[in-house]
Amino acid sequence: MKLARPHGGRRGNAGRPRAPETKVVRLPVPLADLARRLADCGIRAGDINAFIDVEGVRAQTVPLMSTSAACGFPSPADDYIDRPLDFNELIIENPAATFAVRASGDGMTGAGIFPGDIAVVNRARNAVSGCIVLALVDGEFTIKRYLVREHCILLHAENPAYSDIVISEGREFEVWGVITRSIRMF
Repeated sequence: MKLARPHGGRRGNAGRPRAPETKVVRLPVPLADLARRLADCGIRAGDINAFIDVEGVRAQTVPLMSTSAACGFPSPADDYIDRPLDFNELIIENPAATFAVRASGDGMTGAGIFPGDIAVVNRARNAVSGCIVLALVDGEFTIKRYLVREHCILLHAENPAYSDIVISEGREFEVWGVITRSIRMF
């Protein structure tokens, strides 16, 4: 009697070669492209100067009135104009370390950051307790108030409908920058 050779089953060295473990993360396409380029070059997220160029091509200014405008009862207007106002000077503290991100969601409405607003992020500022930061938590970006409490870090939403994010040991966490301004379009 002849023994039949076994058929099927796993063969040695068959299938895809083993690769580093991956994780599926939803990012906007431009940000995903940036993350892919960062990963390909072995650069950390804090070292993105090589990819983002925020140097202004030319300065634009607008006239700044020397008087303020009442939001309640109107006041007589003056005919005086103060020095020209450069929005780059007004909004950007450190051009080489500044970028902008569009906010989504309503987690920071209590701090005046609404969906669709543009948050100005300064990577040169250090995060201190109480400031608002753009953070990367477990592969996802979030804008929250950064709080340091008794040996732990909390990311606090300025909307009571959302709970705090506690940054615990082993959790992926990186502050990408401090939010210095928020711009709203009407």
